[in-house]
Amino acid sequence: MRWLFALSLAPGCAAPAQPGEPAARAAPAVVAWRAAPEPVISAATVPADAAAMAEWLQSFVYRRWPPQTEIRATGEHGGERLYFNDALAASMRAGASEHPIGSAAVRELYAADLRTLKGFAVMHKTGPSGPVGEGWYWYEVFSATAQAEPTVAGPAARGCVGCHAHAVDFVHSPDTPREDPQPLL
Repeated sequence: MRWLFALSLAPGCAAPAQPGEPAARAAPAVVAWRAAPEPVISAATVPADAAAMAEWLQSFVYRRWPPQTEIRATGEHGGERLYFNDALAASMRAGASEHPIGSAAVRELYAADLRTLKGFAVMHKTGPSGPVGEGWYWYEVFSATAQAEPTVAGPAARGCVGCHAHAVDFVHSPDTPREDPQPLL
């Protein structure tokens, strides 16, 4: 929690004395400490930097988006559940060949028991897609803790783009069969 310090003069403080007049006594200052409101983390504002993304994922606000799948197995290494924000979900329903800037998807990564959350993969469109996905911010972390370092955090991430290049504007449909091309640690 953050704290703010406020300093104000008490009501009825005297104006400065005029030349030749005795100085008026100033009222004592009032000092107060109060809790500042915490920054609001919004499901509508998807970050595009690693530190903010980690905090945003830990808030789970993306779960306000309708899930595109239930938790499902993706192979011997675990499972996933997909979430699309409203912009991406509407674009997918419309069959668009290019998704609007602001589109975002979160892939929750699960252990083989399909109950233990063990990481996240995020894609967020921040500009025109470009031929190698440079308009998409990619983030992947193989841990569900706030202190975990991402393995991917940036635009045009080669490992991400390699699997997503054949999708529509780099986004796979929730119905795309998953062969689990990489192990989920």
